[in-house]
Amino acid sequence: MKFIISSLSPGMFQERNFDLKFHELSEDEFQALSLDGFSHIGHQDIAEVTGFAYNKDPVHARVGDVLLLAQKYRGVLRFYCIQVVESETPLFREEELLIDEEMI
Repeated sequence: MKFIISSLSPGMFQERNFDLKFHELSEDEFQALSLDGFSHIGHQDIAEVTGFAYNKDPVHARVGDVLLLAQKYRGVLRFYCIQVVESETPLFREEELLIDEEMI
């Protein structure tokens, strides 16, 4: 799925072992990619500027989803495409799970 968002939070991800790939976009690229996305822009001013619906419903993103982020930073509106991809790094390394016998 494609979600159009105005903020990013760890709580919006259902899976715990994933990576995010960020790509900065121009406003035209953002608008073109957003055509088939679902608006979850939770900031009224950003919704008005971008022309998307204001919607504070939570996003529940999974691996394979795309997040289109419109965010103000120091008064400047910036646009990003964020891909949620499967992590190639295990959540825990085996050596971190082993207990050192000297500690017992």
